Amino acid sequence: MILKKTCVLIYVLIFTQAVLKGGGSVRALPELGEWSATGVTFYVARWLDHQPAWGDRNICKKPTDKPFSENTVSGSQLYAAAGATALGIGLIPNNDGWLKLSSYQHVKGLFETLTTSFLLTNITKNIVGRRRPSYAHYPDDERLDANKSFPSGHTSISFAIATYSSLYALDYFENSEKKTGSLIYATASHLLAAYVGYTRIIDNRHFLSDVIAGGLLGSGVAWLVYEYQQRNITSEKLTNDVSRSALPFFMTVSIPL
Repeated sequence: MILKKTCVLIYVLIFTQAVLKGGGSVRALPELGEWSATGVTFYVARWLDHQPAWGDRNICKKPTDKPFSENTVSGSQLYAAAGATALGIGLIPNNDGWLKLSSYQHVKGLFETLTTSFLLTNITKNIVGRRRPSYAHYPDDERLDANKSFPSGHTSISFAIATYSSLYALDYFENSEKKTGSLIYATASHLLAAYVGYTRIIDNRHFLSDVIAGGLLGSGVAWLVYEYQQRNITSEKLTNDVSRSALPFFMTVSIPL
């Protein structure tokens, strides 16, 4: 855990400095606010994830005695996918060039999308308190999670990654030979996200309605945050009142460690 947090810290610090040296225009105090809010959102969501649900319901009287199965797609694999996607957005040259403002803003936007999806998913899970299909056979050490079926967290995160990165790819590679690759990527990433949702059903962790709700939640958050970051990029390109020397420090202390 310490190693992962240290890697995140080093990555953001180095990447921020690279963006600034590359001519990026980023204001320090708003960045401090955004990264701090992202960190707080993550920790609140994680705290909720370890709390018992506020209800215990068998919605629509669905069967909740199916066999318990291990996850086909683990949470660690989703974290790895998110990290790889962030590195791709940050390090693959786009229409603006390499390590430019657009890359930085959308790496940050991806993190904001994931933490917001995580928070909204856990709030909804705890409020609804829907029993999982394998509720009756949940092991004791995972019992806290047995009535957190709606919506699917794996699916919301998968579609958040797929939707955000696809919007970025389609926008920032539209004037290059990589346009066809962007379309292929968008299709493949959503098919993979759909596969994750499918595994949640066959693993008896979720009902179909949980998966659909999770996919809509993740995609909706991704679209909203992406549009927000696009407006920020347009605004930053029009202004140059930037405290560049202070930004690496602010970015460092605001990463959630």
